[in-house]
Amino acid sequence: MTFLLVLLFAALALVLLSGDWSLGLLITVVIGFAQDPIRKLTPGQPGLYVGLVLVAFLACVLVLWQQRRGHFDLPLMFPATPALRNVLPMFVGLIALQAIHSLVRWGIPSRTLIGVGFYFAPLLGLWVGFQIGRFQPFFRRLLKLYLFGAALFGFTALLDYLGVERALFEAVGGGQIIHFRYGYWTTGAIGLWRSSDMAAIHLTIASCLAVVFALSGSAGVQRSAWLVLSGFFAAMSMLTGRRKAIVQVVVFLGLFFWLVSRYGPGRSRQQIWGLVISAAGLAALALVLDLSEFVSDDFGEYLARAGTAQGDLLERFNVMGLYAFRRGLDISGGIGLGVGTLAQTGAAGVAGIQGAGFGFVSESGLGKIVAELGWPGIVLLVMLAWELFRAVLYSLRMMRYEPDSIAIFEIGLLAFALSNLPFFSAASGVYGDPFVLILCGFSLGSVFAVPTTSSKARVVGSKEVRIVGSIPS
Repeated sequence: MTFLLVLLFAALALVLLSGDWSLGLLITVVIGFAQDPIRKLTPGQPGLYVGLVLVAFLACVLVLWQQRRGHFDLPLMFPATPALRNVLPMFVGLIALQAIHSLVRWGIPSRTLIGVGFYFAPLLGLWVGFQIGRFQPFFRRLLKLYLFGAALFGFTALLDYLGVERALFEAVGGGQIIHFRYGYWTTGAIGLWRSSDMAAIHLTIASCLAVVFALSGSAGVQRSAWLVLSGFFAAMSMLTGRRKAIVQVVVFLGLFFWLVSRYGPGRSRQQIWGLVISAAGLAALALVLDLSEFVSDDFGEYLARAGTAQGDLLERFNVMGLYAFRRGLDISGGIGLGVGTLAQTGAAGVAGIQGAGFGFVSESGLGKIVAELGWPGIVLLVMLAWELFRAVLYSLRMMRYEPDSIAIFEIGLLAFALSNLPFFSAASGVYGDPFVLILCGFSLGSVFAVPTTSSKARVVGSKEVRIVGSIPS
């Protein structure tokens, strides 16, 4: 497996040396999937292997940035929100200061690096998402490659659930026991992924993206195939034992349908009803069939557990959201503890920081950010969130000038990105993974490319030429 790792990075290096950052991103997606099975078979299962995809991604970003002549194109990226161009550098500066603070305070460089990756991965993903969002055919190929990898890993999760025993199917660290009810427990199906949490989040992402492809330019048999694939991913997510996965799919669908009905082109709204009818038909077929005949007798246990998600998750959002925010503010000391202080490093060998409430707050994304960045972070995050909200609204208004397939594609990616927010606030563990953060950044960043690709703008060479005309209000 070490040879495979060397081979992947050697291929990435050759590609990037030739200046082909787009092919480099495709290889990065492959590395994102490969890092878990490689880690499992490496002696000691080093936790820092989760950062391999970030190393590959940063190399691609560097080449892309050099080809953009050292410019981040913030005026082009946020034409309607000039204040955001100032808030983003201020936030990046705060992260840099808190990284120095963390390093001086705790003296654990590896933990500080993990913390920096937690904040910079989605920001860089946002910028790269904007760049590839301007080239829709390539972006679709990138996401299709991800879906292929997710389908392959999802099939191994099914094999794991069916009782196939392989060393590659064992969870890193032995796995976490999930209690379904008194007398019944399991560690959940994971396949080639390293844990049930990671299997659940990737299956959720894949299920959402498959729906986006089903509605954005697909028709007939092709659309049905995408919907079946989405259903497969959703069903596999239940086999991980993680209830929040299937709940996020439901949240995504609600956001997707609402955003399309509100901002989508007229014809796309009719397609929504076609999708609902198709999905309802497939769901009815699934209910008629006894799936235990195809999978296992205990499949009903997983369905029953998924059905209890609503009540338990609402309580978790309350505790891990609001209460963890207050507790994070208390332990921050006002100025913050420094980035990486509450990083969930697992078996990385750097978990040398202990403090009252640290473990509890680290489970909450919102509480974790508040504890590490303090009051300055809260102020900048509020400003950042407001300006991003305004930028998203501007892009949504411009979508009416896009072809239906592009508009639905971008609205779907936006719905997916937004569906992560409540789950990040209450369960930040999986969002410490750079691969997940990068994918979320891609999804949101591509939405900001809409004003540059609509009929209101042209891109000629490296210069943007605005067409005179009214901007929709």
